[in-house]
Amino acid sequence: MNDSNEIVFRSPSRSACTERALVLQALGIAGELRYDEMGWMLLVPGELAVRARQEIAAFESENTGWPRRARPLITLAPGRHGVATYVLVLLTIAWFQSHEFLGYDWLQSGRVQARAVLDGEVWRTVTALTLHLDIGHLIGNLVFGALFGLFVGQFVGSGVAWLGILLAGAAGNFVNAWLQPPWHSSAGASTAVFAALGMLSAYVWRRRGDFDERWPVRWAPILAGVALLAYTGAGGERTDIGAHITGFVCGLGAGLLFGSMAQSVFANRALQWIAGCTGGAMLALAWLLALGSA
Repeated sequence: MNDSNEIVFRSPSRSACTERALVLQALGIAGELRYDEMGWMLLVPGELAVRARQEIAAFESENTGWPRRARPLITLAPGRHGVATYVLVLLTIAWFQSHEFLGYDWLQSGRVQARAVLDGEVWRTVTALTLHLDIGHLIGNLVFGALFGLFVGQFVGSGVAWLGILLAGAAGNFVNAWLQPPWHSSAGASTAVFAALGMLSAYVWRRRGDFDERWPVRWAPILAGVALLAYTGAGGERTDIGAHITGFVCGLGAGLLFGSMAQSVFANRALQWIAGCTGGAMLALAWLLALGSA
């Protein structure tokens, strides 16, 4: 940004300027926030000022009137990198598991065993998310996990999204282990898949939250998530319905948290890298502990 920038929006509210800056960013127009004695201002390069004002005017016209319309959902990133990493991790662990890589029984070492988890082997809540019982189980979780994770990654960035999915999935496994009998055992990414679904549902609901509308429309994102949970998460004789539900509920909590935060927070690339590396380190450490205790 330089002295040829032009002011395209002013407001005493920083959040109002930030919201419009994110709208412009999604359209490929870089903006800068500044503050002076008159309040906050949004500046863009002079050659883009006319277009920026038009886009801001269009954004404001779409969000005026009564009842208020839902706020548009702004995407920050394509979300593909996180999905690619997710697919690579599941396929790699599936190969390790099927070939007993390094001489380990990966399924036995990493699956959730309720008694073991509650006795302190909490890493199983993480490692179990990467294991599968058969090819159909794996393919289903690859497809739905990639789909839900892609959308979450587009809204909050891939690093934050997949760290959140990993944490919510692990939390879901822990709660399920606590609720189940001691001999209960399970494995699969489906807990994380439904955590991603819950996260997506709650995030969309929270972002659309402050408008006046009939309750079916107001609660549509949550109801849609519950419907998908019921449709895709309750079938099969080996389905761990409890893990699906606890994963979904933990994902709802994460989605509400993310939806309550300023979206400008997620535009920070350093945060995305830190979150992504933290998730990778968490997964690697969990497997080191699992194999070390095998």
